[in-house]
Amino acid sequence: MAKWAIVLAVVAVGATGCTGSYTVHVDAFAEPDKPVTQGASIHVVADPNAGNPILRRQVAAKIRELLGGYGYTAAQNSDAAKYLLTFDMGLSSDQVVDYVPMYRPFGGFYGAYRGGHYGRMGFGYSTYVPYVDTVFVHWLRMKVLTKDGGIINQANVVWLGEAMTGSDSPELRRVVDYLLAACMDHFGEDTGKWITETIRADDPRVVGLEEEPAEETR
Repeated sequence: MAKWAIVLAVVAVGATGCTGSYTVHVDAFAEPDKPVTQGASIHVVADPNAGNPILRRQVAAKIRELLGGYGYTAAQNSDAAKYLLTFDMGLSSDQVVDYVPMYRPFGGFYGAYRGGHYGRMGFGYSTYVPYVDTVFVHWLRMKVLTKDGGIINQANVVWLGEAMTGSDSPELRRVVDYLLAACMDHFGEDTGKWITETIRADDPRVVGLEEEPAEETR
């Protein structure tokens, strides 16, 4: 059994108390007649032309760390690998209108009797005041490809996983750990539809990724 499967089983039994978490939506696709071989060697490709190549290399190192935990071999170069793994990530923002209740007090005399009328002080009706909030959608897409002369060919994709979550922060470098953990839960699988994963802050994979695995030596 892969290392993460054992660790997560222990955490599921022993987890207590409250902790932060992200709700991550995952959709995974797999070629039924070309399953990803368990334990195979996989080379993670980090696009050197990406807008933030430093973050890309860091995320590539995290993927290699997770692959090892699930029983795969992270190959140092494409020649030694059976598969290539590419990934893309980013965020988008949108402004949404929400409403917050505002309570309006009305005057009176609690328990007092004046002028033939009995009144009391209290809170009356409420009205809802609109406000605009910004929501950031973080997303990750991972692809596993068979090799074709070491060239990345989209026709050779045998597995594709997508994950997304919403946040009030644009900090992708932190949220990507949760996206990676949720996506790896279904590595090589076909989910058949969008499903929801709750990834906790004390998830051993997330905690391990916070330690920033070493980047690949080139």
